[in-house]
Amino acid sequence: MRRKFATNLIFLLTVNLLIKPYWIFGIDRVIQNKFPVGVYGTYFAVFNYSFLLSIILDFGINNFNNRAISRDRKRLGEYLVNLMMVKGALSMIYFALTFLSALLTGFGELQMKMLFFLALNQVLLSAILYFRSNIAALQLFKTDSVISTLDRLLAIVFCLALLYLPAFKDSFNIMWFIYAQTIALLITAVIAFLVILGKSKIELNIWKGKFTKMILLKSAPFAMLALLMGIYYRIDAVMIDRMLPNGKEQNDMYAASFRLLDAVNQFGYLFATLLLPLFAGMIRRNENLKQLVKFSSELLFVIAFITAADCYFFSSEMMHLLYPVKANGQWAQIFGWLMCTFIPMSSIYVFGTLLTAQGNLKVLNFIALGGMVLNISLNLYLIPHYGALGATIATLITQLLAALAHMVVANRAFGFEYESRDLMKLAGFSVLSSVALFLIKMMPLDWRLSLVLASGVCCLIAAGTRLVPISEFLTMLRPKATS
Repeated sequence: MRRKFATNLIFLLTVNLLIKPYWIFGIDRVIQNKFPVGVYGTYFAVFNYSFLLSIILDFGINNFNNRAISRDRKRLGEYLVNLMMVKGALSMIYFALTFLSALLTGFGELQMKMLFFLALNQVLLSAILYFRSNIAALQLFKTDSVISTLDRLLAIVFCLALLYLPAFKDSFNIMWFIYAQTIALLITAVIAFLVILGKSKIELNIWKGKFTKMILLKSAPFAMLALLMGIYYRIDAVMIDRMLPNGKEQNDMYAASFRLLDAVNQFGYLFATLLLPLFAGMIRRNENLKQLVKFSSELLFVIAFITAADCYFFSSEMMHLLYPVKANGQWAQIFGWLMCTFIPMSSIYVFGTLLTAQGNLKVLNFIALGGMVLNISLNLYLIPHYGALGATIATLITQLLAALAHMVVANRAFGFEYESRDLMKLAGFSVLSSVALFLIKMMPLDWRLSLVLASGVCCLIAAGTRLVPISEFLTMLRPKATS
């Protein structure tokens, strides 16, 4: 099982590494730099606002569907049409509530126009994620990997044309950026749907209210979990925009860093996407989960720690490279601390997914509710005093405590017992890597070379402490011998 996880993980990461970094650095960053300070900040605030109620579009259906189809693939044809009808109804509710709340919040004409298409994008994205939940449940991981990047690939092509073709580049505006994403998402949704049609026999049953009620009742805990987690992950940009007189400018700084955090978190999400059906299947078969949990959590911890530490130690250099005109010391400070939240968030992708596969939604919702209350409370105090840096501190504290709660609950639920040497490996790797980064940063080298050298040394430390057992990893990747 670990071999299957490892091989599909490598393919998934490879596909995403080819596409998503270019979107972040070659498109999204370029567009922010193209506009005056505040323009992208407005887009960023509205973009996050469109996320707040987006769980209504899903209502936990994707997680429920993934678990259900993983356990019994014959349900795919039965559920597909009915669940699409449910999601259509939920989309209308989402639009109504989102625009009503935006009017009450005091959105202007441009913000409302942005919100319409960004909300439409959320509907299309929700449809894609639903189709992907079916594809992942069928363990068609390579197909899912391709679809996971298709919308970004198409959006890159469209944006490049709009940014650089003579007919468009001089009149490019922020709305065109949104339109390009809308068209890309629409095409991807159609292709993902066609893939599902090729893998199932559709049952066109007459719509039954009992089925809808059953699905929504079973999905409600998943929906509540996603809503609570979404609020404490996305509310900060909205609060910055609404609470500060220079909110748009502060959001420009916050967006510059959040873009990169969101990017690395996509890889954590990809881990979770692969782990959920594997965990669900192993729980159903009553198999021992400890080795897969240990392997995936330690591997993701190493990736997260190296990424966060690199960004913290080289935050000033990275910000000036990416935003040469706008970046200053405050941009670097926000970036360094915000990227540190990737470390606790990485553990949530493993232990939270494990608890989700078990169906332990009551505890997960309790943790998420505590995280939401804590995050909003911290933001209410810190944002007026420290602006975007205050939101960064609130996010870091919230994610640290949420990660600790997930780990404690998961370990108790499954009776995992870890040897002291496991903790020593984590501590040793963290300390040695931090010292190595500090010393390399002090060397009289070009910072790019120092960054590469530091990352390489951290990888060697991970192998030396056996957090990443190279020999075992290579063994899992070798094809099994056939007799």
